[in-house]
Amino acid sequence: MNKMKYLPLLIFIILFFFVLLVGGTMPYFLFYVLLLTYIIPLVHCLISYMFLEGKIEIPQGSLYTGDTIIIKYKIVNNSIFPIPYVEIENDFSKKLTGNYSPKITLSIGKRDFYQGTETIELRRRGFYEMGELSVYIKDAFGFFTIKKKISSTTSLLIYPEIINLSTFKISASQQSGDLIIRDLSFQDKSRINALREYTEGDSIKAIHWKLTARKNTPIVKEYENRGDTQVSIFIDNEYSLFKNDVDNRIEDKIVDLVTSIINYCLNHNIEVTLETQDQKNYIKIQGQQKPDFKPFLESLAKFKGNGSLDFPTFITSRIETINKGATLVIVTPNLGKAMGSLGIDLRMKNLYPLFFVITDNENKTGSLDRLVEKRLESENIPLYWIDCKANVKGTLEGYYG
Repeated sequence: MNKMKYLPLLIFIILFFFVLLVGGTMPYFLFYVLLLTYIIPLVHCLISYMFLEGKIEIPQGSLYTGDTIIIKYKIVNNSIFPIPYVEIENDFSKKLTGNYSPKITLSIGKRDFYQGTETIELRRRGFYEMGELSVYIKDAFGFFTIKKKISSTTSLLIYPEIINLSTFKISASQQSGDLIIRDLSFQDKSRINALREYTEGDSIKAIHWKLTARKNTPIVKEYENRGDTQVSIFIDNEYSLFKNDVDNRIEDKIVDLVTSIINYCLNHNIEVTLETQDQKNYIKIQGQQKPDFKPFLESLAKFKGNGSLDFPTFITSRIETINKGATLVIVTPNLGKAMGSLGIDLRMKNLYPLFFVITDNENKTGSLDRLVEKRLESENIPLYWIDCKANVKGTLEGYYG
């Protein structure tokens, strides 16, 4: 900071006391000159503040993690005086990516404007109140600085990335001897939904041999889903488990995993239910077809590790509402004795629990008790461990492919 700008102030103070004690024409003249030296820049700044306006344009429509957006803003000087020094700060990038945007310094002529843009890659899902510009107005000498905030009432809802799975096993109540079975097992073989040409990966058992012989090309049968095929997803978001979640890595990996499973179920017309907490509020979303996806995405975009109830208590209170024979996908960052006992209890109630344990090994967040893991394996309760750095698609298809 330039210390010379304080020199007139020091002289002004000295003259002020000199005028009070001594008086005289010349001291008064110098006193008035210095007084105007401060008053005129201050008045100029105040006029600039009053006539300065701005607006922010936020993209509309559905936005997903990984998208790139452009935020536009405009600063308008409606006064008849130019503004010699303007400094603009915005917090758009900080909110969306964690990175600070560089300050912009410029002057704006009378009845002129400045239009800027900010290109941002959306790295994380979430709900964000957008946005705010801080405009600092300074006089030519740098005596005064007045801050004006320009805000937008628009918010951004960024959906999590949709991961398309080619396979995911679902259990069904009639398959009591096999907890996790392939897609064909939850199809009703007595009801054909459609016929199509064979593609790599289709089961040979699904080939329509008579039609294949007639058309001289392999034709396969697509069956309707069995009515008893249901998936209930429970997310453990107890607050105490997420206090040390660095950069929300476990939160985001849970969302990626759950989004991919829900997307798979809806693509196959499998009834799916999502249940979790938002502080003290109970969240439940249901769907069976692709158009039902949006409520799931909105809830997962806002998902936080802020649940007030401990998870075993939460899920126990919901057991009676779950259809017998349904698959329970339980996603948690902590597998301890209480969670292991819960899994065994669920299995004894003719439910089919499937555990996904999400941890962050690098930051030593999340935990998996190996003794509990072995006990669940002995009860034929599947358990899969996924680290934050793991690829969800590769991991799930590796398990199930």
